[in-house]
Amino acid sequence: MPSLTITNSDIQAANQLSLHCPICANPVEKFVDERELLPVVCAKCGTLYHKVCWEQGGGKCAVLGCGHDKFKVYGTPASPVLSIKYTDLPRPSANGRSSQQTKRLKEEQRREIEQLRRPSLLQRLFKWLLDQIKIG
Repeated sequence: MPSLTITNSDIQAANQLSLHCPICANPVEKFVDERELLPVVCAKCGTLYHKVCWEQGGGKCAVLGCGHDKFKVYGTPASPVLSIKYTDLPRPSANGRSSQQTKRLKEEQRREIEQLRRPSLLQRLFKWLLDQIKIG
């Protein structure tokens, strides 16, 4: 049988799947009020910890072979999620009127509301039947 090879990415994936702190073996909750139970992640391998457990573990990762001493708070973005430049935004019109796209969208919305107010075939048939009953 061939030998097994475990890579750093395998270890990182396994540690992120485990939602239990490797120090105290308790679940690491995402939304907590207590500062000590704040979830933190090893900056190198991505293992989840409670902040207090990280500190009690010597301020370094407890995963064999990692031992990294930097962490980041779980859920804080490491890089910008979205970047917008001023050139990406449409320029406002000089006269203060809406753009053509806004006018088109407003017209589509007006048509949809008009169609909703229009009676359906079933409603028209029911009204016709009621009118026939009143006549006869």
